[in-house]
Amino acid sequence: MDIDAAVSLRHLRCFVAVARGRSVAAASAALGITQSAASRRLGDLEQALGAQLFTRAHRRLTLTPAGA
Repeated sequence: MDIDAAVSLRHLRCFVAVARGRSVAAASAALGITQSAASRRLGDLEQALGAQLFTRAHRRLTLTPAGA
């Protein structure tokens, strides 16, 4: 699949919101979507890029080198 077709503006907005808030809960609240929708968008983006963008530990997310 073409990466341009797989990655949308909503995926990128979700990524930025998660990166700023360091949590899916904070990002979902900021974007006005459910936590499951935010998690799904983030997972879809990681799959499209073929890279893990965050490490997940204790409900906090930290950017990986690929995410940074």
